[in-house]
Amino acid sequence: MFGEEIEGLQDLGHCVEVKFQHAGVRRFGLVIGADGLHSKVRRLVFGPLDRVETQLGYFVAAFESAGYRPRDDDVYVTHSDPGRMVGRVTLRDDRTLFLFVFAADAAALATLPDLAGQKAMLHARFGADGWEENSRILDALDSTSDIYFDRVSQIRLPKWSKGRIGLVGDAAYCVSLMAGQGSALAMTGAYVLAGELARASGRDVEGLASYENVLRAFIDTKQRGAERFAGAFAPKTRLGLFVRNQVIKAAAIPGIARFALGRDIADRLKVRAYPWGTLPA
Repeated sequence: MFGEEIEGLQDLGHCVEVKFQHAGVRRFGLVIGADGLHSKVRRLVFGPLDRVETQLGYFVAAFESAGYRPRDDDVYVTHSDPGRMVGRVTLRDDRTLFLFVFAADAAALATLPDLAGQKAMLHARFGADGWEENSRILDALDSTSDIYFDRVSQIRLPKWSKGRIGLVGDAAYCVSLMAGQGSALAMTGAYVLAGELARASGRDVEGLASYENVLRAFIDTKQRGAERFAGAFAPKTRLGLFVRNQVIKAAAIPGIARFALGRDIADRLKVRAYPWGTLPA
């Protein structure tokens, strides 16, 4: 139902009663929240974000601009100083995507500023940077009204489901934007979720629990790796920048990347081939 929003959830044991903003109240056998880091389904069932969010000490911002020059096709260009990084990558139709990452203290991370505050914060953090492109990037920033701006954080829940209501993807186990893999982990989670529900043959609460049992240790490993990886985007010291740059250069040598980063980039999860023919109609 496009253009709709969930306003209330009540698990009745045999089904879930869902109150919609426009469509009234309807009943469903299962409710799965796949609505991202700021999940409304999760908030309604497990409480506010601050109960389950683990902040990693950074802000991230991104926006697009048309006609930016210079344009380096198929190249990701970055510039870093201690505690901050700005990068750009070309998109189709002569557009460029810009990404900012910068360290912030707990007080700054406590609230998210409005659009004017976001631009002011980015100017304050990057305006005095020595990179020659920064002034042009900040000029492009001033002309946009659409910025993605958020804390870099993870979602850590003691359980991914409650009764007949479950979560998948970033809503359940966001590893953080800077770690990547969000889409891949969401698709893996959806595959396992569907398969375990099929194996449960109508015992849906058991299926939700099995889905978590299969994936929990794997996701925990991914989240620990993401914590280590987050600092590589914007190391907070000159020494950290130097070490990060040397690791990146060394990764071009065959075998070095797997040796240095293997435990974080190599996935060893094995999932069963599910009997999809047993899915209920």
